[in-house]
Amino acid sequence: MIVPRLAHGIKATLRVGFDRVVDVLKSIGTASSIYFEVLPTKPRVALFIGEKYFFRAGNYLLATTMVVERSDGVEIKIVAGGGKESLLDLFDLGASRDYARMILDEVCRALGVKPENVVEVHYLEVKDSAKLWSSI
Repeated sequence: MIVPRLAHGIKATLRVGFDRVVDVLKSIGTASSIYFEVLPTKPRVALFIGEKYFFRAGNYLLATTMVVERSDGVEIKIVAGGGKESLLDLFDLGASRDYARMILDEVCRALGVKPENVVEVHYLEVKDSAKLWSSI
């Protein structure tokens, strides 16, 4: 039996400064309640991990958000999933998709921007990860 992955991935471009995006993500508890770090790299990269309980999934889900500084804004990538307890947990009723979208929507709303070049991957697993790689 093949068990589908319940992770959901989103990649988007935001035409706004890196520091502004980082500040907003720090203030969104469901995006950064567990961990955040700005890596000492060029271009700058920030990593956030948060969690949120989803009643319909019957468990907490985790979301990892990565922000990569670009010359014309930032690229933001969000992967949300988890919450499986057994092989019988084949569905999360869209909770991982909604969680990833919720974070992107909150960031865009707080900054007053619209996401561009949005790519979403349902049932994300390693063979699909190239769909979220940078194209810039």
